[in-house]
Amino acid sequence: MADIPEKSKFKLTKGFVILTVFVVLFLVVMSYMYFIYAEESQYTSLPEINASDRILIFAPHPDDESLGTGGIIKKALENNASVKVVMMTNGDGMGMDQFSNYLESTNNTNYNGSMGDLRHEETINAMNELGLSQDNIIFLGYPDSGLKSLLETNWDDDNLFKNSKGSNQHDHSPYNFSYEENAPYSGSNVVKNIAQIMNDYQPTIIYYPDDGDDHPDHFATSAFVRYTALLTDYKGHSYTYLVHKGISWPNPLSYQPGSQLTFPSELSVLGANWFNSPLSDEEEKAKESAVKSHASQVFILRNLLLSFVRTDEIFAVYPIIQLQKVNDINSIWTTLPSSSYNDVKNDAKTGMLQKGDDLTAAGVAYDDNNVYLFSRSNKIQEGLAYNFHLRLFNGTNFNRVDLIVKNGKAEYQSLAKNSIKSDKQPTVEIKNNVIVISFPRELFNGTRYMMMSTDLVNPQDNGLIDYLSYRVFKFPNNLTQTADNQSEPILSGTVATVLENHPG
Repeated sequence: MADIPEKSKFKLTKGFVILTVFVVLFLVVMSYMYFIYAEESQYTSLPEINASDRILIFAPHPDDESLGTGGIIKKALENNASVKVVMMTNGDGMGMDQFSNYLESTNNTNYNGSMGDLRHEETINAMNELGLSQDNIIFLGYPDSGLKSLLETNWDDDNLFKNSKGSNQHDHSPYNFSYEENAPYSGSNVVKNIAQIMNDYQPTIIYYPDDGDDHPDHFATSAFVRYTALLTDYKGHSYTYLVHKGISWPNPLSYQPGSQLTFPSELSVLGANWFNSPLSDEEEKAKESAVKSHASQVFILRNLLLSFVRTDEIFAVYPIIQLQKVNDINSIWTTLPSSSYNDVKNDAKTGMLQKGDDLTAAGVAYDDNNVYLFSRSNKIQEGLAYNFHLRLFNGTNFNRVDLIVKNGKAEYQSLAKNSIKSDKQPTVEIKNNVIVISFPRELFNGTRYMMMSTDLVNPQDNGLIDYLSYRVFKFPNNLTQTADNQSEPILSGTVATVLENHPG
């Protein structure tokens, strides 16, 4: 073969480089276009808000309403819709020493109120930036960092929650602006307040915290809203909003007013339908002003809060899970029934949970004789406590079943006056890192809907290792009837009282 002249070699090399650069650029552009398409295609446009809509927003702390729904509030008011914001806590988790240091750092040492008072004022200022009057903000006054305890442990009025930390160390609301004066710190009272608000206001759209949110107060607020929605027979639309997810959401964690919000990819396993609501320049600017009105939080978490000032807001809808019938328990081991839901993997990486086993899914199924609860994890470990929390709704009242599974055995826990149990002890079987608990079907007689959550705890220090949010399951009609066609289950224990006496 003849040698290629040096000049030709140069031309060949130069041409090859140009072609390579062109191909790389083409692939980059196509990848970018695909990424944009994929990001946009995962959303459905949020339905338009009409003047006839009555919007109710639940925020665990002051600032959540601005971060998650500031644009929606502004948009709704522009469309002449009615809006009310319910503040679950006053964000009073900061200790007295920390609060004093904050006041000193901001040259505000003459301030005479508490942390809760300050954040109350910031919320009013923030909502004013969006055009919402103080009369449309409801402050319930429950304790910051205490909502999960109210939901699961401190349910009854004779077992009130009292925080040993933070600036609010009361067992009743100390705020003169609370919705209920001197409200007792119990889960049943939270439901009583929310139910009264929903019955009085009759909302058509509700916004509340997302299932995938890492913060326990957001987790609990989500469950309280779902619980009360069942109790009050709410028929309107419901959307969740996300605030806390890992250490890098929103991405990037910085002020990016020209960028879109995109939900974390790991949340795709949760089975939600995602919506987005584009914001006009005016709506985005109003939201930014509202966020900045929460000055104490911007001072502490500036990058996080300003990350929510984007060109849109995103929301999710979690469908009710229809209970699946299986042939028997053996069919659960290999493929989990469709009446299950997944959890985000490796939750401990957020730093909010202890390391240990990692729950990946949970659910409910039934056959002709039993109802099965199940949870799947990476590696079931002896000594850890796998907890199941059930809230059974018969169309009028709630009963609760709380179960702890440890070392292959299950025990009922009586944590509230409406706790119930069967006279027949549940059985536990473990295979393929799946725990299955078998109950006699009569325990669930009369149940129309059930809320369920699971968690994983280290019994040595009660440290939380992992948890799945409460999801709603619908029972088929053939499981809602008792043998004598009565609506009450055949149980031992105390059944729930009616709403006027604090619903269970």
